[in-house]
Amino acid sequence: MADTKYLQKKGNTWRVVVEIPKPLRPALEGKPRFIKSLGTESLTDANRLKHQHVAEFKRRIKLAEKGQADPRAAAMQAAFAFREAFASADNDYLEHGDQESTAASELLAVVNREAEALLETEGPEAARLFRSLATGKATLIRDQYPTWLTICNGTEQTKAQHKSTIKRYLAWAGEYMSIQGTDRRKAGEYVQLLRDDGLSSKTIQRHLSTLASLWSWLMSKGLTDPSERDNPWRGHGVGKRSSGSKRKAVRKGLTNDKLLKLLKGRYKTPRYANVLSDLTRLALLHGTRLDELCALKKADVEKLKDGYWFSITEGKTEAAIRQIPVHTLAVPIIQRRLAGADEYLFAGLVPGGPDLKRSWNVSKAYGRFRKQVGVSAPFEDFHALRKTFADLMESLEVPESTVQLIIGHERGFTYGVYSTGQRMNLRKVIEKVDYGPDVMKALASP
Repeated sequence: MADTKYLQKKGNTWRVVVEIPKPLRPALEGKPRFIKSLGTESLTDANRLKHQHVAEFKRRIKLAEKGQADPRAAAMQAAFAFREAFASADNDYLEHGDQESTAASELLAVVNREAEALLETEGPEAARLFRSLATGKATLIRDQYPTWLTICNGTEQTKAQHKSTIKRYLAWAGEYMSIQGTDRRKAGEYVQLLRDDGLSSKTIQRHLSTLASLWSWLMSKGLTDPSERDNPWRGHGVGKRSSGSKRKAVRKGLTNDKLLKLLKGRYKTPRYANVLSDLTRLALLHGTRLDELCALKKADVEKLKDGYWFSITEGKTEAAIRQIPVHTLAVPIIQRRLAGADEYLFAGLVPGGPDLKRSWNVSKAYGRFRKQVGVSAPFEDFHALRKTFADLMESLEVPESTVQLIIGHERGFTYGVYSTGQRMNLRKVIEKVDYGPDVMKALASP
C-alpha cells in the first residue's frame, strides 16, 4: 500500500498536512494544522519531498511546546527590519571611544553576527538568505510577481494560470526564494522535477513560458543579478520531440456514428439538457465556437428578406466578428429561443471561471454529456464540432477563404485586405451543409 502519511491530495496536487495539538494552536496563529503544497501530482515524489516539511512543522510544534518563538521566522522578520535600517542609514561617522565607523558598517557587522548565529542553528542556506535579505541584495519573488500579473497581457483565466504556475514553483523552491537565488541551475532542477512528475512537454513549456515572461519583466526592471544576462527559463529544449517519441494526438472531425450519439443522446439533468441539444446542432450547422453561441443576445439575431442571421459581436480576433446566415434546420431553435424576456438567446446560463464566461459551466456539462453518450476520446470536445463543420466544407469543395469567413478565422492577405466577403452568398454556402441522411434527420429532430 502506498505511503500517504502526512500527505493529502487537493485536486491533482499532493500537499503535506501536520495537525497542531489544540492547546498549542493559540501560540501558532490559531492554525489547526500546518499545510504545504508540494507542487507535484506524483505520490512517489510527494513522499520524497515531504520529509523536510514534516520535520520543519514538528520543529515549530516543539518550540511552541517549550513556549519558544520560531527562530527562523523571527530571523526573516529581523532581516526585513535590517533592510529598512540600511535604506535609512547614512555615512555619518559614529564615535566609539577612540574608534570611528559609519552607520552602515555598524549595521553590517550586526547582520554578520546574526548570520553566523543562524548558520549554527539553522544551516548555511538560512544564513545566506538572511544576509542577502538584510543587506538588500536579494529580492523575493513573492513580492514582485503580483505586480507583473496586473500588467501582463491575457484574460483573467490566463492570469490565473500564470499565478498557479508561479506558486507551484515557490511551493517547490521555498516561500523565501529570491530572484537572485533562481539561476539556470535552479531552473534546470525544477524542469527535471516537472519531467519526473510526468507532465507533458506542452504543459512544461507552458510553465516555462510563464516563468520566462515574468523573468523578462524582472530583468527589464533591473531586479535580477546583473551578471546573469540570460533568462534562466529559456533554452531547456522541452519542446523538442525525440525521433522515437509518439506523435501527439490532434483534434479531428467526428464520425457520423459519434455525431448520432451526440444528437440522439440526452443530458441526464434538465438544467442543461435542452441547452446542450440546441448548442450541438447550431455548432454543426454553422461552425461556431461555444463562447460565441453562449454570448449571443436576442438583439444579435435579425430577420432579413432571405431569413434569419445572427451577428457575432466579439471574439478572440477581429476576424471573429462576423454575420452568419441561420441554416434552415436551425430556424425552429432560433424562433423558440427568441421567445421570453431574457436578453440572451440562451437564458439562465450562470457565468463562471476567472473571466466569468457564460460558456464556462456549459463546457463542463458538455464534457460530462459526451462521455455519458460514449464520445469520450481526447479532443472530442465541443471544439471538435467546429472541426467537423470545417471538414465538411472542405469535402463540399467550398473555398477555404469562404469557410474562414463563416467560422471567423483570419483570411489570407488578398482576401483579408481587398475583400470583406460582403458580396458572397453565404446563405447558399450554409444551406450546402449535408452530413448524410441519418445525421441530417437527427439534426432536424431536437
